[in-house]
Amino acid sequence: MKNQEKGGKFHVVYLGESGFPIGLAAIQKTILLGKALRTTGARMTVINRKGKFKPDQPVKVDVEGDYEGIHYVYTSGSVYKPKGFFNRNILKLKGIIGEYQYLRRLAKNGDLDAGIISCRDFIQVLLYRLYSFMLGFPIALLYVEFASAMQHRQALLTRINDYLFDNLMVKRMDAALPISELLADNFRKVAPGKPIFKIPVICDFKPFEQPRREGQEPYFLYCGALDYKEVVDFILDSFDNMPGQSDTKLHLLVSGGKKSQYEQLDADIRKMKKADKVRVFSNVPYSELIDLYVNAIGLLIPLRPTLQDAARFPHKIGEYTAAANPIITTRVGEVPHYFEDGKTALISDNYDVAEYAAKMKFVVDHPGEAARIGEQGRELGLREFNYINYGPRLKSFLGGLNGNGNGKHV
Repeated sequence: MKNQEKGGKFHVVYLGESGFPIGLAAIQKTILLGKALRTTGARMTVINRKGKFKPDQPVKVDVEGDYEGIHYVYTSGSVYKPKGFFNRNILKLKGIIGEYQYLRRLAKNGDLDAGIISCRDFIQVLLYRLYSFMLGFPIALLYVEFASAMQHRQALLTRINDYLFDNLMVKRMDAALPISELLADNFRKVAPGKPIFKIPVICDFKPFEQPRREGQEPYFLYCGALDYKEVVDFILDSFDNMPGQSDTKLHLLVSGGKKSQYEQLDADIRKMKKADKVRVFSNVPYSELIDLYVNAIGLLIPLRPTLQDAARFPHKIGEYTAAANPIITTRVGEVPHYFEDGKTALISDNYDVAEYAAKMKFVVDHPGEAARIGEQGRELGLREFNYINYGPRLKSFLGGLNGNGNGKHV
């Protein structure tokens, strides 16, 4: 008997993520989905199969606990990724067994209403599909990337995994929660008739409601992973080629990456004409990240004309709108579905350095107009990307699934 039928709260398990509650875009979206469900009276448990933190860098994360009303557990019994092949694999096996036992207990108690899968590992998702059949709960894929189109996933085994995931596993989900129209269309094609609920980028707007600092130097801000080095290079070229003279700086907030990648970035910056105006940040706490967003004159997110960028919808676009500063982007993927050039964002028609630099120059030359565009972008974000708006519909969508792919299209 399901939890709802016993009068309990609707309970969703979140599968495939690791490192909760510390992390960037993926973890932040997990938190926001959990908070959205919580506003409806539902519950969400994040099941971490294994730890991911380094033992020599302690974190204040318990093996089981609650974060902002979201329950979580590490079924391996540790939040850390141990050193040594043997120890790592022993804990990995323990986590797999513990994860199934945890799900089985929930199902036995009638406390397992639906699952959300956030994972692209073919074998891992295949196990979730088997658990779903065995334990009798429906699963919805959080569909946020076209795995086989991701340019930085080129290792042979990774390419095989991504091919199998995209071509064999996606269509076997009971439902999908796509982030973009392209992914929604792909799910309709590979799994016709199965339910879809599109959830775009989502954001908590409250932390961004803070005053701007007065009298500081103007700067553009880019926030992204060093895996997207091509995009970083495009931004550096655009800034270096921005017409005219200006005291405006460029702040790069980068994450991930190896030591060699940071050294290469530093070398690339030193070659620029405006090298003295570029500053690199990394490992910035979220409160400082918000401060950097709020006080920028323009927020940079150029999307490339590729299948990968057309399918995805970067999490930071939601945060950029919350900061109420003008977003400078390109006409790719989800951007034209939501934003209008000169009204809610500044949109370059092409992925072209000169065009993009001209949009940046517009912000420098027309600060009042740029500020208005930023404010209107925030109003758009509040309508379309506020996480609170998605709680009731997500609960209704998941509640309408029965494990056979039958449910509502939202």
